[in-house]
Amino acid sequence: PVDIRTFRATSKDISFDVYLRLSDENYAHVFSKSSGVDYKRLAQYIHKGVSHLYIRTEDEQLFKDYLNQSPEKIFQDPKVPDSKKVSTLLNMADQNINELFNVVKVSDEAAATSAKIVKNFISLMAQNPKTLATLLKTASHGEYLYYHSISTAVISMFLAKASGQANARMLEICGMGGFLHDIGITMLAKEITDSPTELTAAQWREMRSHPKLGMKMVEGTPNIPDEVRYIIMQHHEEPSGSGYPNGLRGPVIFYPAKIVGLADSFCALITKRPFREAYTVEQALAVIQSESGKFDRELVKHLHTLFGAQKQKAAA
Repeated sequence: PVDIRTFRATSKDISFDVYLRLSDENYAHVFSKSSGVDYKRLAQYIHKGVSHLYIRTEDEQLFKDYLNQSPEKIFQDPKVPDSKKVSTLLNMADQNINELFNVVKVSDEAAATSAKIVKNFISLMAQNPKTLATLLKTASHGEYLYYHSISTAVISMFLAKASGQANARMLEICGMGGFLHDIGITMLAKEITDSPTELTAAQWREMRSHPKLGMKMVEGTPNIPDEVRYIIMQHHEEPSGSGYPNGLRGPVIFYPAKIVGLADSFCALITKRPFREAYTVEQALAVIQSESGKFDRELVKHLHTLFGAQKQKAAA
């Protein structure tokens, strides 16, 4: 037996097989060395109260070696390439998002993990500002909502930094807000969240309830700052007053919520959906530019500058 939580702070890549105990003599094969740890299933097991998983006795040393590859060691080792650090960080984010999105109430522990991941993102950004393209390329795995939340968090932090108004606290708030902005969507019916076609008017009314649902999910969680709650509630408000849920206008909308709202829309556009292909970066920027009044104009300029710079760096 091994503590199930030991898989929470390590890589999804394993060199041994993992089992779930069903009875004294019956074990189910849940994670394999060929496919790795499935963070969604892991989160579901933890949520259901599973405390231990099992490995073969002969794999004990492989398991110990696996535990020694902690993210902290990877981040602190100057010899480890940025690509490895990025993939490790995104694995942590993937796992954290799966935990957050498989509960009705966000736990303090999951919120604290989110904050830790965001700080690691910020550290990586400071070490190498060119990591945005690598982060987004590596992040494009997993189910849409998980990938979207990670990508929105990443772009929100880069956009906040590009705005010139961001200190460390602001970056952390935007990062956590990006992770959690759509958490209320997990409370909606699957036929809405997984619809293969454009939503009907009635389904859109349901969809527009997700900011309020998200607020309920984070109520009473001390490790989630009030600023993050404002982002969850306001990321679909628009400067023109046409947004939801409260139709707030420009100056009243919390500035980090404007950042996350823009990052949210941009990420949604450049991601393939069941009802349409992904837009290119250029197409997505054009769509956002055409939607006057929906986004803060200065932030849209920063988004253009940010992705124009990234494209030039990629070409170089």
